[in-house]
Amino acid sequence: MGRYIVTICWSVVYMLIVGFIAAPLTENVFNLGEAAIIGVIFGVLFAAIIPTITAHSVKDKSEYTKLK
Repeated sequence: MGRYIVTICWSVVYMLIVGFIAAPLTENVFNLGEAAIIGVIFGVLFAAIIPTITAHSVKDKSEYTKLK
């Protein structure tokens, strides 16, 4: 469960930074709420997808290998 929390927190932070930089470049207004929601969505997706991908590429005895 900790993996999900850390991934979501970092994805929100990165999305806020990207949104803050990209908003003036695209001549839009930075919206904190939208950037946070998109960060949470990407965080959940990455936290669910990355262990599944690595379970197929690495042959070890971890709990994530059973995701096949």
